[in-house]
Amino acid sequence: MATVALGFLAVLGVILPHGDTGESFREALRMHPWYGVTLVGLWGVIGMEALVGLRMATDGWRARWRRFFLILLLPPLRMTTATSTRDGWLWLPGHGWRPAGPVTTLKLEHKLALPMLVLTLLVLPVLGVEFGAGGALETRPRLALAVHLTTSLIWIGFTAEFLWMISATPQKLDYCVRNWVNLVIILLPLVAFLRVLTMLRFLRAGQLLRAYRLRTLQSRVWRLLLVFNLFERLQQRNPEKYRAGLEKRIGEMEEELVRLREKLERCPGERREDRLTTDGH
Repeated sequence: MATVALGFLAVLGVILPHGDTGESFREALRMHPWYGVTLVGLWGVIGMEALVGLRMATDGWRARWRRFFLILLLPPLRMTTATSTRDGWLWLPGHGWRPAGPVTTLKLEHKLALPMLVLTLLVLPVLGVEFGAGGALETRPRLALAVHLTTSLIWIGFTAEFLWMISATPQKLDYCVRNWVNLVIILLPLVAFLRVLTMLRFLRAGQLLRAYRLRTLQSRVWRLLLVFNLFERLQQRNPEKYRAGLEKRIGEMEEELVRLREKLERCPGERREDRLTTDGH
């Protein structure tokens, strides 16, 4: 079912506006009779499976119905969540169901970091074509289609990663705040497609997306450096400087520890040692 949910995400992704290109392709695809049938069919399969899962779940009915309506409203969420599986578990490709939490989040982040960086680097040729060709894309339909399909692939990958990561972390609101740029890239094509915001009539969605793609490229590269600890690996190539850096960090941490102990001593109230002594008597 995760494959069906990913298929739904892909079918939805190609119809969304991801910039200033692909309008004729999207219009032809939307008017094709099989497009609507495919999208509704995938949604129906996911909905029927979610309905069957209501009887298979072992937790309370309130939690079951909540998962059911979430999957019904957001079919791609079925990639990580099932009505029949209790809260706090998510499905990972190649690993099956795993408990959500810091350990799973860290493993998932390491596993997705490099593929997502490769996917993000596709932003560079897209931006190059959009800035270089400009209005000429209207007279080059094949190039415009290639740009649209590439940006659709980027959007599908970003959305799938976001769903997996937010399902893995217990602090979902905090994750959304820390990754607001990715969230904007995911939601902006949906907003542009539904024409909810009046501002999009004056400021084209493509201009906003290009700005956020550049911001995402910077954040992805920086996060890859942190995830794989590349800074420290480069420092280890010079043992003397690496050792000096570690000693400096130890000294700073010891100074911070001294300051914290001084603050604890000045803190009003009964000291922990005095309390333990009193309890002992």
